Amino acid sequence: ALDCITSGMFRAAHVLGWAAFVDFLEEKLASDGLKKVAKAYPKWNTSSLEALRESVNEHQLLEAGRKIGLYGRSTCSTLQGLLSTRNECAHPSEYEPQLNDSLGYLTQLRSRIEFLQTKSL
Repeated sequence: ALDCITSGMFRAAHVLGWAAFVDFLEEKLASDGLKKVAKAYPKWNTSSLEALRESVNEHQLLEAGRKIGLYGRSTCSTLQGLLSTRNECAHPSEYEPQLNDSLGYLTQLRSRIEFLQTKSL
């Protein structure tokens, strides 16, 4: 994501930064062997992290983080907003982020990762 910023590819920086965040979130959700996720969502395929990734969208993963207690409603809403921004960058839209937008976006994602690192399931 930082290489994209350096190259002036600000939309791509948002997309790659979000991908890194989601990868971290998925690993955090799986840190107990997906036990809490399976209990909260018995119909989800939690046989493996890969199965979960293939069957659940990112919005649902954000809700799962809230439901199992990784974060509260406010953080979940903020993350949903960041996902929305990512979607604007990944798909045709009128949004054209600039350098400071991209740096701010990555800073927000990094601060959420740092917060989640202190949490355990």
